[in-house]
Amino acid sequence: MRSFSARHALWTPETRVVAAVSGGSDSVALAFLLRDLAARGEIVLAGLAHLNHQIRGAEADADAVFCRALADRFGVPAVAGDTHVPSEAAEHGVSIEVAGRFARQRFFREALASVKADRVAVAHTRDDQAETVVLRLVRGAGGSGLAAMAPRRDRVVRPLLDSTRSELQDFLRSIKEPWREDATNLDRTIPRNLVRHGVLPQLRTINAQADAALARAAELLRGDEEFLEKLANAAFIRCVEPESELERVTIDTAEFLKLPVALARRVGRYALETANPSRTYGLEEADELHRALTTGTGGNLPGLALERFAAKVVLVNRRVVKPPTVDPLELRLDMPGTVEAPRGAWTVSAEGPMAPAERVAVDAARVMIDADDLSSHLVVRYRRPGDRLRPLGAPGRKKVQDVLVDRKVPRDDRDTVPIVTTEAGDIVWVAGHVLEDRFRVTPLTKSVVVLTLRR
Repeated sequence: MRSFSARHALWTPETRVVAAVSGGSDSVALAFLLRDLAARGEIVLAGLAHLNHQIRGAEADADAVFCRALADRFGVPAVAGDTHVPSEAAEHGVSIEVAGRFARQRFFREALASVKADRVAVAHTRDDQAETVVLRLVRGAGGSGLAAMAPRRDRVVRPLLDSTRSELQDFLRSIKEPWREDATNLDRTIPRNLVRHGVLPQLRTINAQADAALARAAELLRGDEEFLEKLANAAFIRCVEPESELERVTIDTAEFLKLPVALARRVGRYALETANPSRTYGLEEADELHRALTTGTGGNLPGLALERFAAKVVLVNRRVVKPPTVDPLELRLDMPGTVEAPRGAWTVSAEGPMAPAERVAVDAARVMIDADDLSSHLVVRYRRPGDRLRPLGAPGRKKVQDVLVDRKVPRDDRDTVPIVTTEAGDIVWVAGHVLEDRFRVTPLTKSVVVLTLRR
């Protein structure tokens, strides 16, 4: 785990890590391993976090008691939460699994804040990675989906992705530590359990190391996706001219049709979602756009009108165009310096540039960024249609609108979230929410700037 964590820069000796513990073997082993790393001075173990999903009655309550007792033994805070996941699933019309995932994401944010931690470590293993690849493969996922779980996404880290469940259970047996068993893990009506107990055993008859092979495939695809994402971003700039205020884009047909299919699909999807940021487009719509530009006919694109002008094609949002309602705020943020919102709703300040060795505590409202590619100042503004960034640790770009929805920001507040950009307009930080991966601090960083949001 130490080797994997170092390879993916999951933490430093100053990083405060809270362990997400369900009571099962994987998460209990994770807790003991993190405790050992903390004893060696390689991390700071900030606490153990346990969420009761209220699905299994008394058994779930016993899991919570087990996890609190483990935290007491370690001498660290126990962060406990309760969410009635079945009710949330029914309320939002989603599966128990989806509702549980959203509940955990919400709980992790609360746990990080409660113990002032920098990371939450979850116990996904190589087995979990293999299962995820199979599940996404049968659903027709592309490279991004098959890349499966990343070692780090935002403030969630997965240090056990290179470890197997059997290795972790052997470890617990060697130190004579028990764990809790969840009977629902045997329920084959749950797709993941069917893959775990039915599909993967069959795949192991073909390749005894099928789990490792699937996890390796995910690792390879993740690297390919990151590279393709960079190429697609550059191609988008060459081929597409956005007019965000009008929710329309102009595509240079000749340049677009020179792109290899893998890039054309990505650029096409970005163009569609820039013209109509209110919805998500996929493979079918991207291919339909490519056919329309190739043949000069068709172009049945949901929510969009396609207009041809000589060598260019314009995608226009079908909604009635209204005057922009987005506040045109744009403030220059010097480094160092501070800017304040109209009527004092918030301030954003920049400290530095400074040497990376000058350690600064970071959290949702305070981030450290790589200053090497920055100019003399930054810009603070509100969101604009089509805004995108690659969240720290994520495999690809995401619309700012989707980030704010995922973070449960109320609809009426989304247009007043400050966004920090470079002088050239590249998003650096959706303040208080996510950092752009490009500006993360790495071992090669020579100087940093600290950004702070105060409300």
